[in-house]
Amino acid sequence: MPSRTANEVTRVRSEEAIGLPALAERLRLSMIRLGRQLRRHDPSELSIAQVSGLASVVHAGPLGVGQLAELEGLPSPAATRLADKLEAAGLVARQANPGDRRGVQVVATAAGADLLARRVRAGNARLAERLAALSESDRRALERAVAVLESLAAERPGTEPTGAEGPRRTEELGA
Repeated sequence: MPSRTANEVTRVRSEEAIGLPALAERLRLSMIRLGRQLRRHDPSELSIAQVSGLASVVHAGPLGVGQLAELEGLPSPAATRLADKLEAAGLVARQANPGDRRGVQVVATAAGADLLARRVRAGNARLAERLAALSESDRRALERAVAVLESLAAERPGTEPTGAEGPRRTEELGA
């Protein structure tokens, strides 16, 4: 077994002092609870996957089902089912792909874009109410924490999200 460098030893000791498993559990549970609270006040009846898929189509569409699958991290059959559900709800429509006569694209309908916008406004308003109750120093701390969470969500911990590689904006997620 190779010996550790001084930096590795310091990092391990620092992680142990912070209690990473306990911190991870607290973070995960608080995010789940906050997500549940926001969903309880959600004006739509869509699942999280449907909202995310709709947001992808609204902001990156029109999309082929394969592109939707890639953006959502889904297998193609699951992306097809997702598009089917959104289409049945009148939130997206399928149209011919002008660049591929055999292909079909999923495009947001006006109803889909409107629902996503309403969901964003409602979620942001609800969360802003809760943030208003925090002290200024807590809001500043939360602002710093959000930057860290964004880097975690971008799957590149410790990096600053930038441009297209960064995390989705809140309005893209419909949160």
